[in-house]
Amino acid sequence: MSFLAPGFFFASLVAAAAIVALHFIVTRQPRAGVLPTARFVPDTRATTVAPARRPSDLLLMVLRVLLVLAAGAGLAKPVLTPRRGAAARVILVDVSRSARDSTAMRDSVIAIYRVGDAVVAFDSSARVLAGNLSDTLRALRPTSRRGNLSAALITALRAGSRLRDRADSLELVIVSPFAREELDAATDDIRKLWPGKARLVRVGSSIPTTASGEPRIEWPASSRPRFAVQRGVRDTVGGVMADEAVVVAAFDRQWSFAPDSVRGGEVVARWVDGEPAAIEKPEGDGCVRSVAVPVTGVGDLAIRNDFLRFVSALSRACSSETAVIPAALDAITKLEGKGGLAPREAFRPLSDGHSALAPWLFALALAAAIAELFVRRRRKDATRIDGARSAAREARAA
Repeated sequence: MSFLAPGFFFASLVAAAAIVALHFIVTRQPRAGVLPTARFVPDTRATTVAPARRPSDLLLMVLRVLLVLAAGAGLAKPVLTPRRGAAARVILVDVSRSARDSTAMRDSVIAIYRVGDAVVAFDSSARVLAGNLSDTLRALRPTSRRGNLSAALITALRAGSRLRDRADSLELVIVSPFAREELDAATDDIRKLWPGKARLVRVGSSIPTTASGEPRIEWPASSRPRFAVQRGVRDTVGGVMADEAVVVAAFDRQWSFAPDSVRGGEVVARWVDGEPAAIEKPEGDGCVRSVAVPVTGVGDLAIRNDFLRFVSALSRACSSETAVIPAALDAITKLEGKGGLAPREAFRPLSDGHSALAPWLFALALAAAIAELFVRRRRKDATRIDGARSAAREARAA
């Protein structure tokens, strides 16, 4: 057994020790002595605080210690540590538009997967597959979305933290065609967070096909761009970006792309606040790009280098073609990495893990608290009865 937050349990041990120590300090009547006069003696029971060899109220002490330890253990989130194996795998499966050979992709994953491995499917986002993985893997199909290896690697790190208690070492396996569009500026830095070497399984063909048509760009000067709608509130935004090209300028936004208009297409340019500035949709053998970026004839915006790079980014090939362009060899080498398997100690345990024992421990603490109330009430009633009997005896003696 291990604790996800052991600090709470250590604090409860200290509190329990303090409770035991306090029960060795008792209040009792002092030894009687002869006084020269009794005029100034108050008419109350004389008591004093002194250490004892045996704890007072043993049952109360046990209930209080049980209450503190159960509550502390519940807050510490105990988990039963499973028996560890030699190695486990985190398998990244590319289901983006680049993975066109779905049969080869599924066969590769099924051949690699073992019970206990974590499987992460990714396109533009990444998610850990759950449930009956044998059936889930056979049902995998590529989507129409662009792949994002950075998001997949981040999810793999979290999956590694979940597997760290099941194996002594972890292996990263990436099943993908490794298209160039799936890598971005952050991919290399995120990959370095996973120590050791990764096993790369290339599936499908990421070789450029014969051009299927150049993109047709629709960029009206003042009329409504295709697929766009009038903005409810016309405003000004300070910049726009496409791929790595960023243009900083004051743009008067009159049009916007509603979510329905983006469905079935791809955002190829965004304003600095994240709203789509240009979208692409397939059309015929190629694609059409609708741009809602106003360009004024006043000033030098149209001839600036950053704006020319922006236009070049909007003029790239259609996504159906860029999806199969392979990544550079040096990028693939960085993804593969060097060394052996990643040790389990390289992954932090998840602080938000679930503890199945915690609710039972809290129930035990609650039961101990209720039992303490009943014991204290019985002690109080017994003391009151004893006091009444003593008073009656004294009255009869007088």
